[in-house]
Amino acid sequence: MAAFLTLLSPVGTVSIMVLFLFLARLSEKLGAVTRMSAHYRWLWVGIGCLGIALISQLLRITVSLTGQTSYPLLNDPFFYLVTYHVPMAIGVTIGLIVTWRYWSWLLTERNG
Repeated sequence: MAAFLTLLSPVGTVSIMVLFLFLARLSEKLGAVTRMSAHYRWLWVGIGCLGIALISQLLRITVSLTGQTSYPLLNDPFFYLVTYHVPMAIGVTIGLIVTWRYWSWLLTERNG
């Protein structure tokens, strides 16, 4: 059961990447209509950071499931911190800031 859940863990990272992809496309269209500057491009940087985190996550899963000891660096917690947690935090923070910049007007919008 643990191996099954381990194999499902990258689904969360991929789903955030897909969400950022949709937000980038919607923000691009909204920015074109409202003539905002192209801040949506930062979402692509966020997707890139999440891609680095996804690759690191897949490497970590491979190492943990196969029990490889020939590459001790891949099993080091500091390596996982630098290649997974930091890019994930940077990517999500970029996504939050850019999404807030484009879509915060929805919170102040009133009906009639």
